[in-house]
Amino acid sequence: MTLLPLLSSICDTVITHPNVANAACFQTLPKNTLYVEGYALDRFFEGAWSLFPVRQNAVGIIWDSGIPTEMEILHQNTIAAVKTVYGTQIVGLEKTTEPVKLRINKGDSGRSSGAIENAEVLLDAGQALIEQGANALAVCCLMPDCEDEQEDTAYKSGSGVDPIAGLEAMISHLLVAAFRIPAAHAPVFPYETALPVTDRLVDPRAASEFIVSTFLPCVLTGLSKAPQFTASHLGQAGIQIEDLSALIVPEDALGSIPVLSAVERKIPILTIQNNRTLMQATPAALGLKDQIIPCTNYQEALGQLIALKAGINWPEHF
Repeated sequence: MTLLPLLSSICDTVITHPNVANAACFQTLPKNTLYVEGYALDRFFEGAWSLFPVRQNAVGIIWDSGIPTEMEILHQNTIAAVKTVYGTQIVGLEKTTEPVKLRINKGDSGRSSGAIENAEVLLDAGQALIEQGANALAVCCLMPDCEDEQEDTAYKSGSGVDPIAGLEAMISHLLVAAFRIPAAHAPVFPYETALPVTDRLVDPRAASEFIVSTFLPCVLTGLSKAPQFTASHLGQAGIQIEDLSALIVPEDALGSIPVLSAVERKIPILTIQNNRTLMQATPAALGLKDQIIPCTNYQEALGQLIALKAGINWPEHF
């Protein structure tokens, strides 16, 4: 989170994923930072979509009708607080016609995945909100239980995969692909599960998620300023992949569409060695050693960005 203000201080524009900026009730999102969901990021890096910064979006909230009453009341109060404190424009809350049916899966590779068994109820609620004037969508779904207790514990300790991450990505991808407007998911858990953790210390990187019972505030404030999208071939003004000066990613997570598109377009890729993931898509594994700028940490990456912006080739002996 503290990285975004530092990046924004030396960059004209910073493009980031909601998961980088979201932290339950906390968010540090500088004015020149664009909050872009993963499906839209892929289309941007492919050159298919352009990004259009906005002053403010009108956010609609898709509400899973299977969420328990006490958590609905908590989130209604949360919505009122966000509107009052930040002036976020909320056009309405639309309940799904039936509870959203979700399943957590784990692929053979160990990645987080899942299934949406009645995706149409999310699309119907999204369409209803758009007809009410929404041009961004927050989604609140009741998350299924993670049956693997060890996996859940590993995530809280900072050494494992978030069990619901893949499922959340599927939900937001579905809506952005269907409607071509910003969307992000705020998970909801049963009251007992959502209670703040008070019996142990958790990893500092995950701490914001375990001190409150709602994840909605950062999603609403992020979507309020999220850029809109349009097809790049339409020729309208906007931020396009050709405007990108550099890409920053963990060193072992290089197999994504953004990285491969950056390689193809010869956009400098800064890899962060001390931001470890459970992936194994390293420069050596993908044959990219000669196409990246290795950085020990984010502080070093900031220095590399300053050099790139100044048009200075960083001497090896520095």
